[in-house]
Amino acid sequence: MPLDPITLGVMASRVDSVAREMTNTMVRTARSTTMASKDFSCSIAGPGHDMLSCPDANPVHVYGTALLAEAMADTHPDFREGDCFLSNDPYVGNSHAADYTFMVPVFFEGEHVFTALAKAHQADCGNALPTTYMPTAADVYAEGALIFPCVRIQSGYTDNRDLIRMCERRIRAFDIWYGDYLATLGACRLAERRLQELCAFFGIDAVREFVLSWLDYSEQMTADAIRRLPAGTVVSETRLDPFPGLPDGIPLRAAIEVDPSAGRIVVDLRDNPDCVPVGLNLTESTTKNAATSAVLYTLNGDPEATRVKVPNNSGTHRRIEVLVRENCVVGAPRHPASASCATTTVQDRVVGMVSRGLSIIGEGMGTAEQTYGSSPVQAVVSGHDRRRDDAPYILQIFSGTAGGPATPQNDGWLTYLIAGASGMGYVDSTEISEQKYPLVVWEKVVRADSEGAGRTRGAPGNVSIYGPLDDPMTCHWFMEGRANRPQGARGGGQAQGPEAWVVAPDGAWALRDEVVGELDLAPRENIVSLSAGGGGYGPPLERDPEAVLVDVVDDYVSAQRAEQVYGVVLTGDPTRWETLRVNTAATAARRAVLGAAGPLRAVDDDLARAAQPQARWWAGHRSAKGLGCPDENSPAAPSRGRST
Repeated sequence: MPLDPITLGVMASRVDSVAREMTNTMVRTARSTTMASKDFSCSIAGPGHDMLSCPDANPVHVYGTALLAEAMADTHPDFREGDCFLSNDPYVGNSHAADYTFMVPVFFEGEHVFTALAKAHQADCGNALPTTYMPTAADVYAEGALIFPCVRIQSGYTDNRDLIRMCERRIRAFDIWYGDYLATLGACRLAERRLQELCAFFGIDAVREFVLSWLDYSEQMTADAIRRLPAGTVVSETRLDPFPGLPDGIPLRAAIEVDPSAGRIVVDLRDNPDCVPVGLNLTESTTKNAATSAVLYTLNGDPEATRVKVPNNSGTHRRIEVLVRENCVVGAPRHPASASCATTTVQDRVVGMVSRGLSIIGEGMGTAEQTYGSSPVQAVVSGHDRRRDDAPYILQIFSGTAGGPATPQNDGWLTYLIAGASGMGYVDSTEISEQKYPLVVWEKVVRADSEGAGRTRGAPGNVSIYGPLDDPMTCHWFMEGRANRPQGARGGGQAQGPEAWVVAPDGAWALRDEVVGELDLAPRENIVSLSAGGGGYGPPLERDPEAVLVDVVDDYVSAQRAEQVYGVVLTGDPTRWETLRVNTAATAARRAVLGAAGPLRAVDDDLARAAQPQARWWAGHRSAKGLGCPDENSPAAPSRGRST
């Protein structure tokens, strides 16, 4: 018998609550700050290995839920209660080697009813260098990571100590890793108990019917949302910046078809280059996730909605067809091609390319391009801690964020960070980072004037300054989006790209131009990370002047930029926000002049930025001079801007 709508909704919410409880368990019990920043995701699959639920998950992590659950069953057809499987295999369902996915098959009265999955990003996965990413690795062998192709790490609720010992020998700061392992395993076992309780409460027949009905209902919701869109086809293109070994970068293209009559969207990514001999190749899961995420931005882009209109599950995916091919940089890699950076860089480009392509099909669709980069704001840092008997440490720091794209309805999300997280991650606690690791975080502020201007503007980037205390610290990062910056949509402006600087103990500033950074910071040296903003949507001259005033008050946009790009003239003292007001008559006149100059002139961000001092950052730690703190009076330092 079909379930009534109320029971279906209650059961769906109950399953979502289990996934959320998994998330809460990991946040509160994991040992690393990487987990505390929520660089992990929890999801639940049904007995047919379809993804049912992934609330609060990072998008880049969860599309592979169905692929991984299926791989578990194919690799171990004898899976049974008490088992737990570990996979980080980029060639079969996973995202990249640094994402360890733990899978627990859930049984009720001897029947497999669900699979609980928790994917946790590791700061160290055994790579040849102390970093989670190996962007220049020629192949998987050059990465050096331990690859677990869906192995049984628990049987009968007991650890496979052989696998644990392998990790102990290969993974730096093993104690931190083992604490995260216990937290991840605990989340999966908690879900096992909760899902068994659900089966006992509703009955096994109702649970079977729920799985089928919820996926069918999700498919119908997706089809209905697509039918409200305009029909159209477009070929959207972008290009990855020049990269070591790839002097021309990587050209990328997507053929997009929106067919409202069929309730279907097709994204064809097959016309892209073959796998490249560096670590930038996408996996099947990250490729399909990127395109699907971009489509879901549009389908869920209703500012009046009080809940998600189209859930992210396997029923939804039936109506969003993503075409890929094997041995393609945007597709499914063929062993031993490296996919070390498959959750960033090219993945980010595909999200921006598809989402901006949808904006070309019709007003109100798609978004501008989001932040590009992976600047040192999310670098992997490592070293030894003399406070703990010189014990090694390694972490991926999230000491700040980066700018989200403008949508047709809303400004970009300030804490977006990267497309794969889409605002779901947390910014590190400065106090906890400084307690756990021998480093100092000097600054986390908004990077003024870095946004893409528009009717709705992109979010500005971020300035993060940090460095070691008394011993050297190694910092690994890679940047992208400087040559080909985040673009706006439908007349919106482009955002600023990322930058990295190093500040010496004497206060001198030095720009770091390398795309792939590997830097040993000496004691009292600091790294300055400027992350990119997001592109704007629609003409900037159509932005509400009062919204521009708020941006100036909040130090997101300077008063000069407000006038030169948005055509908004303010009265009052720019150093005293409470005195600022919009001069309505002067604004109308200024916008008339800019409008007469044409749309390109109205969004020419570079001209506007060149005409004023770069309002980037200032540290102001005068009492800490001589400790490597950025000195605003240094002749090598960029111009001082106001800080929040």
